[in-house]
Amino acid sequence: MEFILDEDLLKTTKAEKKIFYKGDIVLNEADICLFFYFLKEGELSVFNFTEKGKELLQHKVRGGHFFAEPAILLGQPIPGNVEVCSDKAHIIKLNRELLIQYLKEHPEFLFKFATSVAQKSLKKSLLLKQIVLLNPEERILHQLRDIKRESGVVHEKVMIPVTRKEISHMTGLRIETVIRTIKKMEKDEKLEIVNGKIFL
Repeated sequence: MEFILDEDLLKTTKAEKKIFYKGDIVLNEADICLFFYFLKEGELSVFNFTEKGKELLQHKVRGGHFFAEPAILLGQPIPGNVEVCSDKAHIIKLNRELLIQYLKEHPEFLFKFATSVAQKSLKKSLLLKQIVLLNPEERILHQLRDIKRESGVVHEKVMIPVTRKEISHMTGLRIETVIRTIKKMEKDEKLEIVNGKIFL
C-alpha cells in the first residue's frame, strides 16, 4: 500500500530528507530508532544473517512505503538490516513521537498505516509457513507469485526482477537448489526463462 506524505505531515513531524547509495546500510539489526523511515524513491533489502553467516532476505521495500515501522512503533530493536539495493534511495526520516501524535489526530491516515503494518505481518507469517511446510519448488513459486502480485500484473506473463541469489536468500534454500529447481520448473512449463530472466 503506497503512501503519499503531504506537506502538512512532513512539517508536523519535522521530516528530514536524506539520500543513500547502493550498498549503504540505513538501519542495523538491533538498532532502536527515534524516527520512522519512509522510502520515497529507490529499493531496499531487509535481511538477517543466520548462525552460519548465510544471508536471509526478509523482503524488499519499494518507493512509497514505510519500513521497520512495527519495531519503531513499539520502541523495540529493529529485527533486520536494511540496505540500499538500487543505485540511490531517497529516504525521509520522521520524528517518532510527532508521527504517533499525527496518527492519533488523523484517523484516515492511521487506518492506512495500520493496514500496511497488518499486511506486512501477514506476509511474514506466510513466509514462515512456506519455509517450514513447503518443498523447494512450492517455496520458489510462492515468492515469484508474490513479486508478480506486487507488480500489479495478474493475467499476463511478466519478468520477475530477482536473481537466483535473491531467491535463495528469500527462501532459505541453497543457491544450487534454486538453480536446479528453476530449471525443472521451466521443463515442467511452470515458468519461462528468456535470456536468463524468469517470466511468470
